[in-house]
Amino acid sequence: MTDELITVSQGVALLDAQTAVRIAEFERKMKEIKEAEDELKAAILEEMEEKNILKIQTDEMTISFVAGTERETLDSKQLKADHPDLYDSYIKLTPVKPSIRIKLK
Repeated sequence: MTDELITVSQGVALLDAQTAVRIAEFERKMKEIKEAEDELKAAILEEMEEKNILKIQTDEMTISFVAGTERETLDSKQLKADHPDLYDSYIKLTPVKPSIRIKLK
């Protein structure tokens, strides 16, 4: 693509209309595919649990049942409220690469 995707007019950024349509289409398709995948995975999980199956192997994949468990987490919001000095001494800053977020209307 040699054309500009974004133009700026009077301080307002404008996305090329064709690009906007393509991105929206991709996002909708990905959402539909993800929903279908989630439904299928839920059905497989339910059936594996019902039939007490721990592993299924095919030529293309291995599906393993992972039992539910409890996860231990730290309530950082409460720690910060109760002990701000202690909280600050354990804060670690991690760089995050730039990205874009797309929300469909």
